[in-house]
Amino acid sequence: MSKVTPAMQQFYAAKEEHKDALIFFRMGDFYESFGEDAKTIAKELEITLTTRGKSKDGEKMPLAGIPYHAIDTYLPRLIKKGYKVAICEQLEDPKKAKGVVKRGVVRVVTPGTAMDSSMFSDAANNYLMSIYGEGNIFGVSFLDISTGEFLTTQFADTAPYNKIVSEIVRMAPSECIIPSSLLANDVLAGRIGEMRTIVHEYDSYAFETDTANKLLTGHMGVSTLEGMGCMELPFAVSAAGAALQYAMDTQMRELSHIQHLKTYFDSDFMILDAITLRNLEIVKNVRGEGNDSSLLKILDDTKTPMGSRLLQKWLLKPLISVEDINARLDAVAELEKSTLVRFELRSQLSYVRDMERLVARIMYGNSNARDLVSLKRSLESVPQVMSSLQGCASLELLSHILSELSSFRELGELVSLIDNAIEDEPPVSVRDGGMIKHGYNPALDELKDLSKNGKQWIAKFQQQERERTGIKSMKVGYNRVFGYYLEVTKANISQVPDDYIRKQTMTNAERFYTPQLKERESAILSADEKMTALEYELLCEINSTIASYSKQLQNTASMIGMLDVLANLAEVAANNNYVRPAITPDCRLLIRDGRHPVVESTVAGGFVPNDTEMDCSDNQFLLMTGPNMAGKSTYMRQIAMIVIMAQAGSFVPATHASIGIVDRVFTRVGAFDDLASGQSTFMVEMVELANILNNSTPKSLLLLDEIGRGTSTYDGYSIAKAVVEYIHNKGRVGVRSLFATHYHQLTNVANSLNRVKNFHIAVKEEGDDLVFLRKIVPGATDKSYGIHVARIAGVPHDVTSRAREILDDIESESSISMDDSQGSKKRRSNARYTQLIFDQNTSYQSQEPDPMLEELKVLDLNSMTPLDALNKLNEIKKRLTNDEVM
Repeated sequence: MSKVTPAMQQFYAAKEEHKDALIFFRMGDFYESFGEDAKTIAKELEITLTTRGKSKDGEKMPLAGIPYHAIDTYLPRLIKKGYKVAICEQLEDPKKAKGVVKRGVVRVVTPGTAMDSSMFSDAANNYLMSIYGEGNIFGVSFLDISTGEFLTTQFADTAPYNKIVSEIVRMAPSECIIPSSLLANDVLAGRIGEMRTIVHEYDSYAFETDTANKLLTGHMGVSTLEGMGCMELPFAVSAAGAALQYAMDTQMRELSHIQHLKTYFDSDFMILDAITLRNLEIVKNVRGEGNDSSLLKILDDTKTPMGSRLLQKWLLKPLISVEDINARLDAVAELEKSTLVRFELRSQLSYVRDMERLVARIMYGNSNARDLVSLKRSLESVPQVMSSLQGCASLELLSHILSELSSFRELGELVSLIDNAIEDEPPVSVRDGGMIKHGYNPALDELKDLSKNGKQWIAKFQQQERERTGIKSMKVGYNRVFGYYLEVTKANISQVPDDYIRKQTMTNAERFYTPQLKERESAILSADEKMTALEYELLCEINSTIASYSKQLQNTASMIGMLDVLANLAEVAANNNYVRPAITPDCRLLIRDGRHPVVESTVAGGFVPNDTEMDCSDNQFLLMTGPNMAGKSTYMRQIAMIVIMAQAGSFVPATHASIGIVDRVFTRVGAFDDLASGQSTFMVEMVELANILNNSTPKSLLLLDEIGRGTSTYDGYSIAKAVVEYIHNKGRVGVRSLFATHYHQLTNVANSLNRVKNFHIAVKEEGDDLVFLRKIVPGATDKSYGIHVARIAGVPHDVTSRAREILDDIESESSISMDDSQGSKKRRSNARYTQLIFDQNTSYQSQEPDPMLEELKVLDLNSMTPLDALNKLNEIKKRLTNDEVM
């Protein structure tokens, strides 16, 4: 075995303690890495891999390193790829060290515990997720140490763990910790892995309820967790305790900015599961990692990072309390109406930086002077914000915000403190001085004067030596290794006086010093060193003073974020012609001229609005037919988006909207294979459908698109019809649903299910061309126009022509009626059966009773006046005319 140097012994000790982390080992001006760590770091950072010395086994030791000042550039790249990195620092001044410099790990940076803003987006939270559970009960916690936000909840969930997956999708954690007992659950671990969430096993002891409870109460300074709402939720407590312990273990310090644990419950919000969030593109595009086509992108014109993060939370967790929704809408309405106030507020908010993270960094201990200047400038805007808000603060929510902002009476003192102490444009580094203003501290001023005079002496000395020696190019320089020196080019060496003492030989020059220069150097460097140390000490004192107001600062940041969201929603409403929705506790949805908020911002030629009327009596189930590309999916999605916007507290794209509270939105839209787990498109469809049928309630809203299309015609139609019947009759009251289908015979269910209403997308035929009118109109249609769509999509003409011939052959064959009014099946040919489902453009006469004839049969002509009869006849004529046009 090769002999290991003392420094390498320190490295191996750090690696033994942090086996799952890459070690950044500080050696002078570099962070070095060795062995397998070096290979990984060199590959991931695309830096040079070399060798130096030998390992324990006598092999050449791989080596890779980065300059210590470049860590903020390289470290985020490793963290974003999911690595843990342990920072092993020099714990003493190398100049004062006796023997090898002491080193030790001072923090472990992981994806979910990063504090530096370079590692995440300002507009998003950076959550660490913790999961603990037994049987079918789970506790889930989310901690963002960059802001101090700390959440926990508890719920029941079973395989395939859709609730846990939905929380992951909604909260988008950067990292997840679980105990070994859950890591052994292959289904759960697999589902978490599907979400591309980095998972780490963590000490099971930290998840024990008693251990977690003791840690949480001690950290929060309380005797019980009752005030935080989780005392009776042992799994929520376990998950939260483990999250806090993991954060403290990695950061290796007290996290005093984490001051409150909030317990939340599904029953407080509309539930949007992972599938719905994906299909509706609430915060992310359905394909890709961006958000260009998301609802959040359309609604987010916030001025602060706090506001942007809060808006996303509101969209992901819409309210179900009529009172709370209306409180938000009242505030948005007031700000939408008060144009000048809104303009002034948003102008002032644009000067506010990310106060949540600024305060967290100050309390954490890694802030710099620029952070303090950013905090000062943010706080300077608060009085102007309050002044602008005075004019419209009579409403509950705006009044509450004003009251909370006004309660921070020491705000002016903090602004004055920072303004008097910190330079307006300080350096980034906190170790090189230049941060503290002249006049703040007399001792520092004295050292600055001494340093300044010393530098003036150096300049004078340089001029003096040039004149004495006649070497006009001579200059006095400085570096940390050699101190001050006189540099003379090789061409002028012969003119160097005898009292010059050689210090260093360069390629083209020689460096010297004199006893006089050496003496002055000691005085200058001593002043500079003392000055830099005192500046850092003063900065720490200022940070400590600011940290003592952390609760007020965090509350101010929270209020500013809420005000930003409200003003933003008012601005978006004014700019996009949105209206305030009426929120009701019943189940009626009435939307006039509704529009898709995302599509209308991109569609050329203007968006065609549509009405929607749903309730739980006559119009609970809207069955929609019509061709592909006509707009059925867009129409369905826009209804869900309008509901989500309304219950989040936003105005909506319509001329009128009355929204009966929705407790959950389910979607079954689009086709996705899950080949990794061996599930076909149809299997994925059925799994999602099962979730919808099992968990929907009378207060839910269902969006179902082309149920049954992934299997054979017989099976698909049968499943689709059974689903319609089940939803209509569920719990004897049914569920509000929009159901798009190409199984045209399904429209017959409206004859037997009284809450089902048929609608279709209007299409105009002009020869072989189609014009999609994008209007939703009552009644059924019997055309899919599949061949037309294939032609538009660019399918070769030979294919579409042959398809038309085949279609004509099918239409000439015998007919079939799949359903009579009693539901019996009468098959006449398989070919005809398929044709009826996908395209009924034939001369076949349905054996179902004609609805219009049935209506005429029951008319009581004896009780009708001549005018009534004339109006009825005119109505029938219009309906027949419309049917012919369609």
